[in-house]
Amino acid sequence: MKTSTPIENNRGIPSGGSESAFTLVELMVASAILAMLVGLLLTMVTQTSKTWKSTSGKIEQFRDARDAFDAMTRKLSQATLNSYLDYDNPNNPKAYIRQSELRFLSGPAYNILGSTLASNMPTMAVFFQAPAGFATNSPDTVLQSSLNTWGYFLEYASDTNARPGFLPSGTPLARSRYRLMEFMEPTENLSVYNYTATSSTSRSTYTNVDWITNSLSGTPRPAHVLAENVIALILLPKLSPSDWASNSSHSNTYYAYSLASNYVYDSSINQNSNSASAQDKACLNTHNQLPPVVQVTLIAVDETTAVRFPVPYSNLASTFSASNWFTNAANFQSDLSNCQSYLSTKNFNFRVFTTDVMIRGAKWSISQTN
Repeated sequence: MKTSTPIENNRGIPSGGSESAFTLVELMVASAILAMLVGLLLTMVTQTSKTWKSTSGKIEQFRDARDAFDAMTRKLSQATLNSYLDYDNPNNPKAYIRQSELRFLSGPAYNILGSTLASNMPTMAVFFQAPAGFATNSPDTVLQSSLNTWGYFLEYASDTNARPGFLPSGTPLARSRYRLMEFMEPTENLSVYNYTATSSTSRSTYTNVDWITNSLSGTPRPAHVLAENVIALILLPKLSPSDWASNSSHSNTYYAYSLASNYVYDSSINQNSNSASAQDKACLNTHNQLPPVVQVTLIAVDETTAVRFPVPYSNLASTFSASNWFTNAANFQSDLSNCQSYLSTKNFNFRVFTTDVMIRGAKWSISQTN
């Protein structure tokens, strides 16, 4: 019987056979390409993860600053002096004058608190009374509108004293930062009356600041951290548009800055006595009055910035002082622009928050007597 041989195709493979597998070289090339693609994919995932974490961290940092800014402005709007009219001199009355045992004080910390206490308190601070209803004694906690002394200031310090007591000493390492502090004096410890209501005339003659400095110097200090990495707090008391309209003979510059040309506002004195301007003397009368409007500006940086630039960051307070920023209210806009330019040149990642706070309890009046 004759058998036939399969005809080979042009590749020399029998027509009835199958194709050969990939060669070793082809497999190695394919594996190398696959490894490169996986490496590129992992790099992209890693970079995306880092970017997401960095962005999330910045958002969280500035979210804390924004929340603190909102809380501060809400509380500031509740400031009260509970002012009333009483005899100018109980022994020889000639007129009724505006009186109050409460106080409102704002301005550069070293001006209003003294250089010793405010040595690590850059830019500005504000202290006032408000019906916040804060108490620590159980019988007083039910008083939802009880009076408190409240305040806000910046402080550059280590976080050592703010750590829980159960943490081992030196673990983790101390972190020195600028922080926005909230001062909260409980109702049962309210001390302002100890200084302003000790006699019939003290309410009109007491101009010291012991009602706040003694509490700030005490232990424990009734203050806590509201937000970290806040490097500037600017407070500018102003007239309201309606108050400005009633004094239309004054310029726009006067309207914006008349109540605190050097940023200092003290309700315990009549600040027009210190003014050289005839317009100021005619209108500026802060004694026992709240400012109708306070422009609040807050500048915050993120944690990455604080760690990345520790030297200029820790010396920022002296930079503000050396540059004479925020000492003359008429230069507010240019000072803010210069400050932002400085932060940009140092590659700080920062945000500026600003708003006008209407003080609901303010009843501005040019006249002091009735």
